[in-house]
Order: sequence, then structure tokens, then C-alpha cells
Amino acid sequence: MNIYAKRRVKNVLSGNYGSVFKGRSMDFDDLRPYEYGDDVKDIDWKASARSRIPMIRRYIAVRKHNIMIVADSGRNMAALAPSGESKIDIATFAASVIAWIANKNDDLIGITFGNSTSNTRIALKEGLSHIENCLTKYEKSVSLESDPANLNALLSYISKNFRERMFLFIITDTYNASQISQDILRRLRVRHEIMVISVEDSNITNASFFKNEVRDIVNNARIPAFLRKNRKLKDAEATMRKKVEQSNSKNFRHLGICSSVLSSTDTAVQDIFKMLEEQKHVRK
Repeated sequence: MNIYAKRRVKNVLSGNYGSVFKGRSMDFDDLRPYEYGDDVKDIDWKASARSRIPMIRRYIAVRKHNIMIVADSGRNMAALAPSGESKIDIATFAASVIAWIANKNDDLIGITFGNSTSNTRIALKEGLSHIENCLTKYEKSVSLESDPANLNALLSYISKNFRERMFLFIITDTYNASQISQDILRRLRVRHEIMVISVEDSNITNASFFKNEVRDIVNNARIPAFLRKNRKLKDAEATMRKKVEQSNSKNFRHLGICSSVLSSTDTAVQDIFKMLEEQKHVRK
């Protein structure tokens, strides 16, 4: 798996792994015949005149991404996912997958997480020990006693304080993903590339929890067993969840942002892989 960036490198010293692509950049690689779908701006007209067929310039760009994980640390992340795992466990696992890919390519990685009362930022660095420190601090920041989430405040903080170009991986849950301001995302998209990973909430009517006491994460209210076994509630909940996920996907797609919904650590890798593959083909 690789993290594919749409924007090209700005600085000749911006990295240490190469990528051959069509277009204008630092180091010329070779010419090849024009193919359907290529940008006409990449045609070398002099070479085309000599060879009497359209020729495309290809260059080698040296890249190093700045990967910033932007994670929700509100108490909502202490609730359960459909698999019975805590959402913070799935979120931390997703962050570790992204961090592993970044480390494999010697990218710089950092993390910024927060809730309604505080934000924590760990600067961009390399190395496994740094990644472990980032993930450990994030995981420990979430509990049932944590303050409520405020993802828009966290993203506004990033918009105002992060000047360098970065790749932002926003990690939250499905509900809070639906609350992200489109205006804030538009502002962030001007400078940064963005992907959104949302962790699915467990249903109130999840049969796996029938034998357990279930409480609401917001006000700690107990949810009666007879209510959790109600079929009408189950159908209504499934319909609402589907609408929210479809709305989130549509809103992100409208802004050219790829997204993924995770329900367990067992399927997280393939879901993230699918999102990264989609990123290769999304429009700028």
C-alpha cells in the first residue's frame, strides 16, 4: 500500500523516494508515445516533430509526504463498534496502518487530537519509536470521562496553525463525520490533501449485547433490554445509519475527498486499502 498525493513536489529537497510520472518536475527521465487520456500540456512538441508522433515527457520526482493524523479524542470514541471492540481501538489500529505505510516510505508523520476543551499536537518526525509515542498518547487520551468531541474546533485549529502542506487523515466516528463543516473542509483543501476514516457505531439493537447492560455514552442512561430487542427500532436504526453513511460519502466525494467506514479491526486493512486505491483516481 502507498499514499498517493495529487499535488506535485514543490522543493527539490522534499524527500528521498522516487516516483516517475507524466508532467513537469525536477529530473527528466524519458519520452514515450502519447496515449489517450494524457494531458496535452505534457507533450514535447519538438520531440514530437522529430519523431512525427506525439511524445510525452516523463520526470522523476523525489517526494516525502508530511502525514498528519487528525484524531477525534472525545468520549464518543470510548463507545463500542458493531464488532464489540471499542471505537478507540479501531481508530488507533487505523492510525497505525497509515503510520506503517508512511514509515515504510520514510515519510514524516505526526498526530493532532482533541475534544471540546483541549487539543494536543505531536510534531512531524520519522521512526517507529515516534509513531509508537503518537499512538500511545492518543489511545490514552480517550475514556468514558473524556470531554465531548468538537471536531470542527480541531479542524479550525489546524487550518489556522498548520502552514506547511500536509496529508491529513481525519479519524472520527460516523456521527461526528456527519457534523464536519463543509466550509472548513474547503479551506483545508486549498493547502492540504485530505482523507476521512470514520468508525461505525454499534447499533442499540445489536444482538451481541443482549446479555449485557448497555448505557448511552453521552448521559450514561441505561437502555432497557426490551427496547434493544424491538424490531421496529432495529429497522429504523438501520435505515437512519444507511442514510448518514450515504450522506457522508456524498459530501466528501463532492469535495474530492476519499473516505472509508470501519466496523472492526479484522476488515480495517482492506477498507483502508480500498480508500487509498480510490485516491489514485479521484479528481483534484
